[in-house]
Amino acid sequence: MIPPVPVRQWVISVPKRLRWFLADRPEAVTALTTIFLGEIERLLREAAGMSHAENEPPSARPRFGAVSFLHRFGSALNRHVHLHTCVTDGVFTRSPEGVAFVPARPISPADLEALTERVRHRVVCWFRRRGLIDAKAAADMLAWENSGFSIDSSVRISLTDRDVPGYFQSLEHLVRYCARPAFALERLCRIEARDGRPERIRYVLPRHKRGTWIGPGRSRKSSAPDARGVIHLSPHELLDRLADLIPPPRKHRHRYHGVFAPNHPLRATVTALAIGNASARPPDACQASSPPRPPGEGRGEGAGEDKPRSHDTSRLTWATLLARIGERFPLECPNCGGDIRLVAFITDPGPIRRILTHVGEPLEPPPLAPARGPPTAWPELVQSHDDGDVVQASPDELPVIDIHAI
Repeated sequence: MIPPVPVRQWVISVPKRLRWFLADRPEAVTALTTIFLGEIERLLREAAGMSHAENEPPSARPRFGAVSFLHRFGSALNRHVHLHTCVTDGVFTRSPEGVAFVPARPISPADLEALTERVRHRVVCWFRRRGLIDAKAAADMLAWENSGFSIDSSVRISLTDRDVPGYFQSLEHLVRYCARPAFALERLCRIEARDGRPERIRYVLPRHKRGTWIGPGRSRKSSAPDARGVIHLSPHELLDRLADLIPPPRKHRHRYHGVFAPNHPLRATVTALAIGNASARPPDACQASSPPRPPGEGRGEGAGEDKPRSHDTSRLTWATLLARIGERFPLECPNCGGDIRLVAFITDPGPIRRILTHVGEPLEPPPLAPARGPPTAWPELVQSHDDGDVVQASPDELPVIDIHAI
């Protein structure tokens, strides 16, 4: 979907006073996303030297392309609502050939500071207008020297590193990082008691979370290089934290903006420029291009980006995609390690029975038994209704279902 252009990650974190509203009010998340990405697009237009008239229709204005990811969690299994976005480091504009990409100059610390201040002012004013905070609290937040708003744009994926397999600066690695779940299974382990039951849950923090930072449920961490912090929780505390991180139902966590938005007129043309989409490219589409730079310009972050990409990651087989998710190649023989090939689809019962008999598998499926209830005392499991109390029956009293009689 993303054409061969540089991509930058923008991350925003708001003060703790506002995070609770973001966790419970989807309209607050929408407002934060709209304000944040609107200011980023404004900055990219200025950095690319592209201006537009106020009376110009929106479809003719230079637009960026962005994908936003809402994170409701922190690295320590804590609730921390913040926003990650993958934004094209430049803007797209119409050209006689179809569409052209104009890269932006490197983002300076002054640009980032000015953008943070504009986002801070607009977000606080929105919360005040909605009545979520009063005028005094809004004035205090705008007067803070340390506002609590943190915006980071240090991660940038150039064309040189975009499609390098397994590289931590590749575009795929960035998108997988932005779309990651709330916790990592490889960092989670359980500590069993003497009777074999899980007594504590141990969760290892990332390497960058080191030092002397401690808190509820967190063990003091070593200050040695590459030291990792550790969280110890009981099983119920782990479930309580995970339940707090579940997003509300029917609310999107990934959104598309700018030319990537579903209703934008340039979406089909821009996405057709992505690697591997040549067959779906509209007739008026052209390669994303940029105007020539003056001599001596472009030596910063965008230098050396004309290097050809190593491979095409937009067309992967289903087996490769499953291997990336399950970390095991599904078409690999567990005995010899060779490739498993589909020889034939057998539907005749006779050959199926002979094959099952040869490999030692039963010919009849096992009988279906009803689901067992919770491991509690059955007489205490009473459900109250308007017409009286109904006691749930024990699984031993329920009939066994014979699937052959169905």
